[in-house]
Amino acid sequence: MQSKRLLARGLVLLFLAIPTGGAGAADAPPYYEGKTLRIIVSSGAGGGTDAAARLVSRFISRYIPGNPKVIVQNMPGGGGTIANNYFASEAKPDGLTIMQDSSSGIANFVRGGPTIKYDPRRFRVIGGIARPGSLLMIRKEARARISDPAAKPAVVGDTDGIRSWVAMTVWGAEYLGWNLRWVYGYPGSRELQLAMRQGEIDLWATQNAKLVKDLQREGIVDVLVAEENKRREDFPAVPTFVEVLGAKKPGGLAWQAYMAWAGAPELDKFLVAPDGTPDHLVALLRDAFNKLMKDPEVDREGDKFFGDGWKPHSAEKIESVIREHIAIPKEAKEFITKMRQKYGLPVGGKKS
Repeated sequence: MQSKRLLARGLVLLFLAIPTGGAGAADAPPYYEGKTLRIIVSSGAGGGTDAAARLVSRFISRYIPGNPKVIVQNMPGGGGTIANNYFASEAKPDGLTIMQDSSSGIANFVRGGPTIKYDPRRFRVIGGIARPGSLLMIRKEARARISDPAAKPAVVGDTDGIRSWVAMTVWGAEYLGWNLRWVYGYPGSRELQLAMRQGEIDLWATQNAKLVKDLQREGIVDVLVAEENKRREDFPAVPTFVEVLGAKKPGGLAWQAYMAWAGAPELDKFLVAPDGTPDHLVALLRDAFNKLMKDPEVDREGDKFFGDGWKPHSAEKIESVIREHIAIPKEAKEFITKMRQKYGLPVGGKKS
């Protein structure tokens, strides 16, 4: 009997002396503790992509174990190409550098050309924000000119000539006879808003309700059309582009090409991690993004910049939309290229 008691006591002592893997893991500090998370923004300061990054940067640390410091670095140029190229070749897959990208990064990839050194399908999506569709504004004194072919063409201003909303102006010229001329190369939304104020350009579109309402309050612009297939909740009197097209809306390949250029409404602003980022860090960042998007304070702040109706989308949804958008039919791509050539917009080149 005594020998059995001694054996049992020995087993208990042995069990208590063996350290468990779980206890060791629990004692380890969180990966992000004392570290800095850098968010690269694929545009200049002041636009929608920058606003999305600033919104995330203010709150995401709350939901990442270890509460890292978060910094934002703008990397404008080439409609997002410079930032995407840098991100693909230089960003370490250690979960400490992520990028706030936009649909322009996808459009540039689809358009192709020797400057494109990245493949957005290789990035690890963390989550996305989709604002209501763009609102195409026109300076009040230019409104009559767009339907008068004998008048001086109204000038459309843009950063790179390939943004999704530009499709409305091109299809408007082709199927509604809008009398337009395009000027692109502006650094960002701030400069385009100033160009509208100064009369340097006559048409410009943005999803940012605040920028639109500022110009409306100043009596400078009317809102011509909304990009989405249904009216925006915050601009219910503004017709959609499909409504404006009416019976002149084209079908077949022409409309397929338009939809390919205009893009899916879910594809707007999205966060990505570099290719090769470990699954457990991607999962942690996705979880933090999903939680912050449920934060009431984030919801209120988002309304200030994006207007009512903006929505978060999961990483899985954005990854699916990106793949679908890139896989548009060859014929639709060729139709888009022809339209860009016809109206003097950039067409890209052979993909390197």
